[in-house]
Amino acid sequence: MRYFQGLIATALASFYILALFADRAAGVIYGIIIALGLAALIFHWKSNTALLGGLMRRYWPLALAMASPMLAVIANELSRGQFSSRSIDAPSRLALFMLAFWATSLVPLSHLRKLQWAFVAGTFICAIKIYRLTHGGEVRYLTDFIPITIFIELGMLLGVFALFSIAWNSQNKKGFVLLKLLAAAAILCGSYISQSRGAWITIPIFLGIALISSRSIQIGRKLALVTAATLVLVVGMSHAKLVMDRIYQAQRDVQQYVDHTNIDTSIGMRFQIWQGSFVIFREHPIFGVGVDKYRDALKELAERKIISQETSTFAHSHNEFMFNAARLGLLGLAALLAVYLVPAYYFSRDLRHTDREVRSVACMGLSLITGIFVLGLTDVVFLWWEVFPFYAISIATFIVYMDKRKDAASSSGLDSGTLSSVR
Repeated sequence: MRYFQGLIATALASFYILALFADRAAGVIYGIIIALGLAALIFHWKSNTALLGGLMRRYWPLALAMASPMLAVIANELSRGQFSSRSIDAPSRLALFMLAFWATSLVPLSHLRKLQWAFVAGTFICAIKIYRLTHGGEVRYLTDFIPITIFIELGMLLGVFALFSIAWNSQNKKGFVLLKLLAAAAILCGSYISQSRGAWITIPIFLGIALISSRSIQIGRKLALVTAATLVLVVGMSHAKLVMDRIYQAQRDVQQYVDHTNIDTSIGMRFQIWQGSFVIFREHPIFGVGVDKYRDALKELAERKIISQETSTFAHSHNEFMFNAARLGLLGLAALLAVYLVPAYYFSRDLRHTDREVRSVACMGLSLITGIFVLGLTDVVFLWWEVFPFYAISIATFIVYMDKRKDAASSSGLDSGTLSSVR
């Protein structure tokens, strides 16, 4: 079993280092992790079936939530009597979550703790990549194999994971802390030169999660710190040329849309696509129009003069909820909410745990969920294949880490807080 544990741990570390750097790496490594978990189950059938069964009984709501997007697609296709394997390809990656969860659960806590360095390495790699692709901020690239808005948010999440993992280090490891702070600073600079407005919005949210989890700061001071940090961020960015250029551009787009002088600006077309998606949802409320019929529905809206011809060429709604509502109806909305809310429950209940490592990992999980949720208000995050394994593996890793950390405290006969202090 140690052989499989080492391989799975190596695959997990490789995932966080390579997933955002190399095309197709996320999907390939995700498949390797699942295959290793299945192999471990087959070769150690008697000892592992009971463990897998216990995991399923304990976390069946999570397994169901992750499978719900695929179930929504299947329900839509049954309602139309049309079936396409391509439609379930992307959501099936989330549906395989339980296998990745099982594989991750085999990895010892000592191996999982080493993932902190994969977070750090992945963060630096993302910062270097965004610097090179934008030529130091001189140009705003759109995509290589993943769009800039999605890439920089996931890169920032790696930086957030690295920061929160400071709680995994002893207090005398100042060099480790400095390295993680440098990684976070590097990706923050990358966020600035990316010119991605959606990523900037999530920064105060990550800070808020960190402060809420603190057991030593009073509520009033937490609110004051979040407010002060947000103001500092706003004031600082208001003097940054790239930020102000993006804000002025947004203001011009909105004004032109309101005045009807040009409705096909970047933001103007987003307003149109949101309106069009709502019309599609209103006309197909339960099952939606279908994954493969969305673009056809947009063309029909253009013919009806509800949206412009240029807007009808959009691949998605620039809003996760609108997109799911239009394609999969109420079932799609329910599935999306389940993907966010069910794992959020498992993390939120440990956000103020007595052990700082458990709290830090709960912060990682909630940062992952809220970061993708907020970005999904202005973009469609779960359209991109790299996001599915990133979300699934991270959720699995963080929940397994919290469980193993608590088990270590229980087996030692100490409470988690005491274990943390004597570690």
